[in-house]
Amino acid sequence: MEIDGVTVEVLEASKTEFVWGETTYTVSVKIIYKGIHSKVFPLFVKNLNDLINKLKVEITKVKVLEYTYGLDEVKRVIT
Repeated sequence: MEIDGVTVEVLEASKTEFVWGETTYTVSVKIIYKGIHSKVFPLFVKNLNDLINKLKVEITKVKVLEYTYGLDEVKRVIT
């Protein structure tokens, strides 16, 4: 999927249903930013909109890192 012009690979999703009825998902994702592949990391979400919002936050962090320190620092931090 593409979020804010950045490619995101969703690698795996697992569903957890709690006794009290709440359902959450653990989603393993990888961000591909300007040819740099991040490590795979988990996001804990309630639904697709929550996943998209959390991905927007993570992508914004990467963009701010590039703006502040440059692309070499982005590569060092996310890989």
